[in-house]
Amino acid sequence: MNSFSRFIRRCFLAGILVIVPLGITYLIIKLLFNAVDDILAPYIEKLVGLHIPGLGIAATIILIFLAGLLATNVFGKTLLGYFHTAVSRIPVIGVVYVSASQVMEALGAVDTHAFKRVVFVHYPRKGLLTMGFVTREPYKVVDSEGKTAEVINVLLPHTPNPVDGFFIICKASDAIRAGISVEQGLKLVVSGGLLAPPGPLEVEDTEALLGGANLPSSLSSSQA
Repeated sequence: MNSFSRFIRRCFLAGILVIVPLGITYLIIKLLFNAVDDILAPYIEKLVGLHIPGLGIAATIILIFLAGLLATNVFGKTLLGYFHTAVSRIPVIGVVYVSASQVMEALGAVDTHAFKRVVFVHYPRKGLLTMGFVTREPYKVVDSEGKTAEVINVLLPHTPNPVDGFFIICKASDAIRAGISVEQGLKLVVSGGLLAPPGPLEVEDTEALLGGANLPSSLSSSQA
């Protein structure tokens, strides 16, 4: 009897492991489908007088394609330039629009990658590690006395949106290189740490990672 109970329980647990992920996937896809479909579907339904599931998505795809055609010719670029200037001058809306445009341009760059590599920094205080994406490799800064230092630009992303977060400039030596790819780092951010890369995490300096030896001087002084 006990073996039969264990068999039933094992089957139910295995079934849950199969059905729940499928159900969650279905709900997410359905939510995304309805969200995109509802953008244009109501307007199209008023014109044609029919409710056709997926019509809003088809219209959205066509609209994106037409916008791409417009943006890839001289006349269209001129019109979009005027539109960009007009929208950017609108209070509040202009700030959001310009920021979003700059992010999309950075992520959609053809010749360069938006994120160079993955690093760890001690932020916002010693002992707390934050994963970041290097957006510009080491470059020199100089003070009034002529002393130079190498710094890098780092984006500290928010979960689940990796293009939103804090931008910091730190010494190149204060950033601890992580042995994971940018794609793996993005998965970590989007999943909130659930989709961790397999195997042990490789870093260039475990003492700096765990002990905070590379803590930026500005943060060290704040802890005094």
